[in-house]
Amino acid sequence: MKNNLCLISVKGVVINMRTKCKYPRSSGVLLPVTMLHGPFGIGVIGKEAMEFIDFLSNADFHVWQVLPVEHTDLCASPYKCVSAFAGEPMLIDPRMLLEMGLITQDELSERTAGVSDNQVDYELVRKKQWIILQKAFERLDGKPYSDFNPFWLENYALYMAIKYLFAGEPWYEWPDKDLRSFDKDALKRAAEDLSDIVDFHKFVQWLFHVQWTKLKEYATEHDVSIIGDMPIYVSEDSAEVWSKRSLFDADSEGNFLAVGGAPPDYFNPDGQLWGNPAYNWDLMRDDGYEWWVNRVRSALGRYDMIRLDHFRGYESYWRIPVEAASAREGMWAKGPGIPFFRTLEQELGNLPIIAEDLGVIDEDVEALLMESGYRGMRVLQFGFLGDARHLPYNYSENCIAYTGTHDNTTLLAWLFELAPADREQALLYLGFDGDWTTGGPNSEIIRAWIRALYMSAASLVIIPIQDLLGYGADTRTNIPGRPKGNWRFRIHPDALRQIDAGYYATLNRQFSRCNVAIM
Repeated sequence: MKNNLCLISVKGVVINMRTKCKYPRSSGVLLPVTMLHGPFGIGVIGKEAMEFIDFLSNADFHVWQVLPVEHTDLCASPYKCVSAFAGEPMLIDPRMLLEMGLITQDELSERTAGVSDNQVDYELVRKKQWIILQKAFERLDGKPYSDFNPFWLENYALYMAIKYLFAGEPWYEWPDKDLRSFDKDALKRAAEDLSDIVDFHKFVQWLFHVQWTKLKEYATEHDVSIIGDMPIYVSEDSAEVWSKRSLFDADSEGNFLAVGGAPPDYFNPDGQLWGNPAYNWDLMRDDGYEWWVNRVRSALGRYDMIRLDHFRGYESYWRIPVEAASAREGMWAKGPGIPFFRTLEQELGNLPIIAEDLGVIDEDVEALLMESGYRGMRVLQFGFLGDARHLPYNYSENCIAYTGTHDNTTLLAWLFELAPADREQALLYLGFDGDWTTGGPNSEIIRAWIRALYMSAASLVIIPIQDLLGYGADTRTNIPGRPKGNWRFRIHPDALRQIDAGYYATLNRQFSRCNVAIM
């Protein structure tokens, strides 16, 4: 990709901004893997995922955006992972184990028994998945996973084995002080004593890698790019914090100086107290951001493009004292800024990054985005809540346009929730005088909004699956600030068949959005 330099003034300061070559006009769908239909109580990276890629291809969509697929903690939030690298075991398709001769048909049937087609019961699904994976491991002949040995695997597998030993307690509550403090001699003894459990977790990650690689190759064959989502933080109870706690300002007892979050905003008037430990950016800078280089390199092996969650946190982040009762007690602290991204690019080359530049955005964040050259995000719903940047006529080629994100309600529900005067202005903007109350996959109002995004200059348009289906608020993916009940909605087996793929194929061709979206 060719880069050109131009000069631009921000806050009176002239900076160099790299302008990249023209992006292909394309479109895609936001669908978390967990939301896929299928018999296992949760979407998996097997048959149904490939069927979704078939749907995208038939409709001339060329992007599938997923939420993080890394191993989540017990709260099941994809933005609070126990590893920044390991795949989520619940997403492994158990049918692969049957094909390998490691489980029986009766055991596969037991795996599907009692699970819901409508909502993900994470507790039940997690329990059933671990049982069947353990059975498969016990029948394994040899170690076919032995050649799979990414740099993060040893620490992760040992961390998971020790958690099992201590009944799932977080590392900072383990009763063994030496294991808490990552003492090398104690770790060596634990690795020997728990070798079978360590090997089990290596086997599970190998399975995930094999299945994901197959899925990724299938997507590439069908000209579908996968956008992965990289949370800015990791969980306080994670293999990374346990093994590299100095990078997270944590001591051997799991005490953190500060945690991350967000100030009061549209989603939550009290802000968001995420609880993830903040980074020691100075120490990371001094070692050349090695941990981040490895993280981004690993993500580029899994995805075609990376959406950097909470991009503004790389300029300044909301630092909340660990003892604070709410996010209101936080304050802004400087992030690593443009030298961080320059270091990543020196190590990894041009980066196919999308910057999630939402939330409280000031001129400093805008300057960082422009200097980085990455595409930002525009969300249709925000355009009618007072932020004109998000109105389609203001979109530039250098942005990704969404009807809504995983944190928004659905487009249909948004229309119902708007104040009458605001809804009147929104419909006037659209030039729509029909029935705005009717949803479903053939909804005229939903199609009109999607068409408005397609007509814009945005190089890429992403539509959440709920909006393609014209669904209401009960199918919302996430409500920011609500600790429970999120990430559970699943589409029905016949949902994709209800969407007129031919209509969207025509729409994509009409507005030149049938191009492969590789950057």
